[in-house]
Amino acid sequence: MKILLARGAKVRVMVRNPDKAAGLRGSGVELAKGDFADPASMESAMRGCERAFLLPPVDQGMVAAQEAFIDAVKRAGVRHVVKLSAVGARLGAPHRFGDWHGRGEEYLKKSGVGWTMLRPSFFMQNWLTMAEMVKAGTIYLPCGEGKAPFVDVRDIAAVAAGALASEGHGGKVYDVTGPAALGYAEVAAIFSRVLGRAVKYVDVPAEAAKQSMMGAGMPEWLAEGINELNAEMKAGSFSRVTSVVREVGGKEAVTAEQFIRENAKAFGG
Repeated sequence: MKILLARGAKVRVMVRNPDKAAGLRGSGVELAKGDFADPASMESAMRGCERAFLLPPVDQGMVAAQEAFIDAVKRAGVRHVVKLSAVGARLGAPHRFGDWHGRGEEYLKKSGVGWTMLRPSFFMQNWLTMAEMVKAGTIYLPCGEGKAPFVDVRDIAAVAAGALASEGHGGKVYDVTGPAALGYAEVAAIFSRVLGRAVKYVDVPAEAAKQSMMGAGMPEWLAEGINELNAEMKAGSFSRVTSVVREVGGKEAVTAEQFIRENAKAFGG
């Protein structure tokens, strides 16, 4: 949003409760009330907009929510949608999030509305959920020696802003990655170097990881979905690195070391 404003774009944000988003008033952002569960409200919120950014809700109703949004976009006369998708998205993907996003992509492609797909790798910000493990000195995950080019969500935002605020991105699928594919053993080594204390990585069985996530309050379907992604990482499916952040986002991608240094306090540094 800030990136779009800096580019001189007019920005409208769809929110369920404008009162809770009151802090955005005065920032140059227009607020419009809308809800994925209320197609008419989404259509109203998007009338007069030329382009829209689709950030689907991460829940079991993701497919229906995407379809409702795209239908509302079409009725509202929006001419282009930039959709946040996921690494490995496609119909029938072996991980449910890939399949759900793949369904959304196909629905958008068939809608007649212009489109751009962003398929980001794993978020560096997800490392913050591992803070207690890092503080204790061991990262437990079922990813084997698999690697992924972890990406800072701010870099994804830069790519989204580039695709929304400039021409030439229609019909493009962008794999949005960080600058290097890393396994968790390498991530642990970076934590060790930045924090000045030993952090190691231990590969654990997927079932143990699932039970740990559920023990922390995560619903079973979500824990299973995350494990499906972990299994794909373990198999080496997500190791490809791209230069999309530089080429579309107009910046250098944040490195793992930069991210950890910036957030060292959260990891006990």
